[in-house]
Amino acid sequence: MVCFSHLAVAGTEPRPILAPDSEPDIQLHVVTEQWVPYNFINQHGEVDGRATQKVREVLDTAGISYEILVFPWTRAMKIAQTQPNTMIYSIFRTSDREAKFEWACPLLRPVKEHLFRLTSREDIQLDSLDDAKRYITALVRGSVVHEYLLSKGFKGGVNLDVSADPSSLIKKLLAGRVDFLITTEYTIFESLRLLGKPYEVVTSALEVRERTGERACMAFHPHTDSDIINKVRRALAEHNRHYIGP
Repeated sequence: MVCFSHLAVAGTEPRPILAPDSEPDIQLHVVTEQWVPYNFINQHGEVDGRATQKVREVLDTAGISYEILVFPWTRAMKIAQTQPNTMIYSIFRTSDREAKFEWACPLLRPVKEHLFRLTSREDIQLDSLDDAKRYITALVRGSVVHEYLLSKGFKGGVNLDVSADPSSLIKKLLAGRVDFLITTEYTIFESLRLLGKPYEVVTSALEVRERTGERACMAFHPHTDSDIINKVRRALAEHNRHYIGP
């Protein structure tokens, strides 16, 4: 099985990922983002993470040769929507995205999204999501939570601090530059661990219950070879018979 992993450097234009003359063995180009602990570049420069491990297992079982490229989320989405024979993960299946892709689900267990604040900010108390509009929340540009909060009346530059760099979000929260970070418990705790910070420095101010229960998937450009999509769907279904995770 041929597998390649690459990191696309932020700020550079993505190279065309369909290059059949130079990469004849690659059947499927896979794009993702930095989202610890699910998909990220590890200390060895390799694409790693809980979701990545499952994606590799599924694609290997399906007998598909592939490469994995890491981009900022908005760029990964653009590539997945414009380049045939491309798959993106970990992507949440929403009504707005439904018709844009062919889907293979679920990839991840349901996750709980929280608005996290610094534990020291006892002055911040939320009874509802609307209460958070009085504060500044950090999130990733183009992410499903970005789309969700915009649909709830939040506005960029008013009560949303939007960034293409996921690693900057926790730093902004710790520095007091924003009031909230919306993410999963797994993600914020892993982000704190990587910075050498104790978990106790943050606390959940509110669970975003409407977001709880959604599962991330794998999604294909609609003009991807149908044989590849069907093989991956069968391999994922077989994997999920034994273990739905991570």
